[in-house]
Amino acid sequence: MEIHKREDYDMDFIQSLITNEVEESINIDFKAGAALSKIDKKKAELSKDVSAFANSGGGIIIYGLNEENHKAHSFSFINGNEFTKEWLEQVISSTIQRNIADLKIFPIRNNGNINETIYVVQIPESYEAPHICKDKKFYKRYNFESVAMEEYEVRNLYGRKIKSKLMLSGYNISFLEKKGFDVYVFNCISGVINVGELEVANYKINVSFSNINLKKINFNWDQRPDTKTYGYTQINDKRLKVSNFGTTHIYPNEKIDLIRFRFEIKEADLEDILKNIEVEFKVLYPDGEDSIVVDLKELYLGL
Repeated sequence: MEIHKREDYDMDFIQSLITNEVEESINIDFKAGAALSKIDKKKAELSKDVSAFANSGGGIIIYGLNEENHKAHSFSFINGNEFTKEWLEQVISSTIQRNIADLKIFPIRNNGNINETIYVVQIPESYEAPHICKDKKFYKRYNFESVAMEEYEVRNLYGRKIKSKLMLSGYNISFLEKKGFDVYVFNCISGVINVGELEVANYKINVSFSNINLKKINFNWDQRPDTKTYGYTQINDKRLKVSNFGTTHIYPNEKIDLIRFRFEIKEADLEDILKNIEVEFKVLYPDGEDSIVVDLKELYLGL
C-alpha cells in the first residue's frame, strides 16, 4: 500500500521511515516540530503546504520529523499540550478555502508522552479543488516543494470535480467454512462506489494474489449470470488475478458489488500461504484507478 494512503500511523511506522531513509516525494513531506507555530508566517506556510497537496495528487505531511537531504533523519517532537490536534485543524480550516473534505490528522505520542507528539496530516486529492490560501494564491506540489500555480493550472482544476471517480468499497477476505477434514474455504468480495460527479460506463476490478504456490490454492465461483464476465489469469508461477467487468452504468453516489469468489487451502498449507500471500484489490476506469494491498497474517491468526 502507498504510505500516504495508509489507514493508520504509529511510532513503528515513523521509525521505519528514519531507518530506511525514506525520501520526500510529490506525496510525502517531512517537517520539523518548529514548523508548527502560532506566528502568522508559520501558519501561512502550513496553509500553503496543505493546500498544495489537495490541489495535486494528495499525500501526507509529517510534523515532528527532521529531514536531511530530503530523507527522513530524526525525531523533532512537538508539545501536544501547546499544539493540539484541534489547534491544527482550526489553522487548516481557517486559512484554506474551500474546506478539504476527508482530511485526517493522526496524533502519535512517543510512549504515550503528549510532550513528544508527531502529527501525520493525510490530505486527499481534492475534488473540490482549487483551494486558495489566505495570501490569495493557489499552490501545487512540485518535486519537494509547494509552488504557486499558473493561471491555466488553476483553471484546469475547476474541471476536476466533474470527472468520474470510482473507489473500492467493502473489500474483504474472510473465512467461510471448513470442508471435510482438512480444507479451509475463504470468501473474497469487493464492491465499488462512484464518488465523482459523472456516471461511469466502463470499469473493471482486479484481485491479484502474489507470493503463492498456485498448486496449493484453488479458486472457484458460482456459475451465475453475473459471473460470466469473470476472468482468471495466471501471470507467473507465483501470481494470478481474478477479474470482472462492470456490466451496468454506475451513477454518482451509487455502490455496487462487483466481484465475489472463493478459494480453498488445505490445512497443512495454511500457515505458509496466509503468512506470505499479498492481495491487491484494484478498480480501473477511464479517468483513473483505486487500489489497496492487504496481507492475510491476521486472518491466519484468527483461525
